[in-house]
Amino acid sequence: MLFLIPLLTTAQEKGIQFEHNTNWEKLKEKAKAENKHIFVDCFTTWCGPCKWMADNVFVQEEVGEFFNDNFVNLKLQFDETKEDSEDVKSWYDEAKRFAKDYEVRAYPTFLVFDPNGELVDKVVGGSQADKFIARFKDALIPEKQFITAKKKYEADPQNLELAQQIFTKASDIYDIPLATKAFNTILDKSSKEEFLKKENLGGIVVLAQEDIDGKAFDLIYNNQDSFKDFFKNQFGADVNDFLAHMISQKVLHPKISSGESIDYDEIEKQLSTKYDKVNFSKSFASMKFSSYLKKKDWKTFVTEYDKKVKSDPNITAEELNEYAWKMFEECDDKDALKVALTWSKIAVERNEVEYIIDTYANLLYKLGDAKNAILWQEKAVSITSEDRREELQTNLDKMKKGEKTW
Repeated sequence: MLFLIPLLTTAQEKGIQFEHNTNWEKLKEKAKAENKHIFVDCFTTWCGPCKWMADNVFVQEEVGEFFNDNFVNLKLQFDETKEDSEDVKSWYDEAKRFAKDYEVRAYPTFLVFDPNGELVDKVVGGSQADKFIARFKDALIPEKQFITAKKKYEADPQNLELAQQIFTKASDIYDIPLATKAFNTILDKSSKEEFLKKENLGGIVVLAQEDIDGKAFDLIYNNQDSFKDFFKNQFGADVNDFLAHMISQKVLHPKISSGESIDYDEIEKQLSTKYDKVNFSKSFASMKFSSYLKKKDWKTFVTEYDKKVKSDPNITAEELNEYAWKMFEECDDKDALKVALTWSKIAVERNEVEYIIDTYANLLYKLGDAKNAILWQEKAVSITSEDRREELQTNLDKMKKGEKTW
């Protein structure tokens, strides 16, 4: 063990060294004494991207070298769990203050404070190590900091160049009031063609998600061709699907929440008349399927979705697999499961990857065909990556023992 201690210490020191058993005042004192900025990782325990950053980026040696040399580093947890340590609990009140004072609404959010403890920059969302380091090198340069750009714009809010600069920065960190203010300045002082430049599209989409009655949403609705490539490249989606989803969600969400009976066909008809540039068929079909599943109305769901499967040759293997797996997990109706098995078979034929094969094998097994289920599960195990092999092997072992996999 004595020989292992230096090795363990070296391994731990490769990544970012976060402060522990301290408080905000002591942290600021340390930063000021060492003339370093403060880097705060605002995260929650349930946030997938937060975990990915912690496991894959923060631990890298080059990342550790840069952040340890330039920052005093803090991980600040924004949710509260039963497993929290006393150290985490001691920051509960401070986390609430940070959420309010620095408008932390998405995770991960990264905050940068100067050596005096004043907020100078803010970043929402993670990235690969090289881009992450580059972004926070900029955070050390006053001319490139968010707060600097914000102050300049607020001092001259009709300046088009300053509005362009802050619009991108504000929308990137979901500062909706500031982004909206800059958006209106740009809209007033430039042509539609100038506004619909590539660098503005992401910010316009962020604002459109906030309000379907706003100018940003209207801009997308009336200029869909300008956004087609953006949605395809950024989200692998169609601009029509985005518009249909946003509109239908606003109309239907209150009805769904209240438990009100919904005539989907009538509402779709009304919206198609009001928003004649949007095709709602795909969006409403998806919502109808979701409502059947939520009610566990397997018979209606299977009947309606099977019509789509038989009439639409472009359904992806991933969509078929998603619904087939949902049926496997929650449905015990043999007839419904047999139909789900046909969807799963089509999915396997279209994309023979391990997680889709796993669904097919489990449906076979639940329907009593253990022999073929084991053969397919063995195939899934043989082609899977190392990080999923244990999970799939566990299912295979259960099948061989005659145990339930659901």
